Amino acid sequence: MTLTDPRSDRVRLVDLRKWRQGMELLAAEFMSGFEAVHGYPPGEHTVGLVLAGESAAAAEALAGRGLPGPLLEYYGHLGSVALPDLDNGIWIDDAASLAAQVEAGNCPNRLTGAVDGMVSVFATDGGGGMYALSHTTGCVYHLTAGALVGSTYDLDETGYRIAAEDLWSFLEHLHARLTAAVEARAGESARAVETST
Repeated sequence: MTLTDPRSDRVRLVDLRKWRQGMELLAAEFMSGFEAVHGYPPGEHTVGLVLAGESAAAAEALAGRGLPGPLLEYYGHLGSVALPDLDNGIWIDDAASLAAQVEAGNCPNRLTGAVDGMVSVFATDGGGGMYALSHTTGCVYHLTAGALVGSTYDLDETGYRIAAEDLWSFLEHLHARLTAAVEARAGESARAVETST
């Protein structure tokens, strides 16, 4: 299933809300025993929902900046995501932050070199990488190394990878990563209890 499937908006909204609810539960579980396993407290893990009155304004503001349909759908219903302790961290911008970044020219909107095309950067990781949705293929690129000149990011073959075939697959992958982290930590906790008895 993708965000651009020819299905009703109601079904997509339910899917996005289900994804958010699942992520919220997983994030709470991930944080609950984090300090006992790692020895330091976790950062705040959040999955934001756009308030009803803000969704239309957010989508309109971003549409005026040329964002592709899947991101407009996402920002029409969901806000920022912060998962600072999942691997090296991942942050999806909220609509206002994304609009400000685009307006200020802080993110590339065009790729050249190994990949050529228009993109919208919507997320970052804790290692300086960016996640960008391709306007032509719909895939999500993980950009890790390149030369930023103005709003153009020049990539070589080793400076990127395809992180997901589309935005919905990217979101599903985040859910799977957080699920795996929760399960791994549960295993670590169980082993720690066994060794202490």
